[in-house]
Amino acid sequence: MVANWRRCQKCRKVLPVEDFEEDSDVCRMDAATAASPARVPVKARVTSTVPAHSTRSAPVPPRDIRGHGDPQVRARRARTRALERLSQLHADDFAELLGEERAAEGL
Repeated sequence: MVANWRRCQKCRKVLPVEDFEEDSDVCRMDAATAASPARVPVKARVTSTVPAHSTRSAPVPPRDIRGHGDPQVRARRARTRALERLSQLHADDFAELLGEERAAEGL
């Protein structure tokens, strides 16, 4: 059974003996690609460094993230913003509550 298989010396694949010429070490597929004309690499296209939207007079502002995404993520984001605003509006009460909670945690 081992005599029916051979390793190609170019692509390193183990192929049946039928895929090789009589005593060739290279399979027919690799021999055909070696005989075909070499491909010339395509040069990269040079692009302009000026962006296409540069004709506008004012830069485009970044998109606001509000109203986009999963509803649960949006709810957490709204809660975080509300807690920040609440802590700023009632800074004294927030500091007192935070101190109590930290003391309860042993911090």
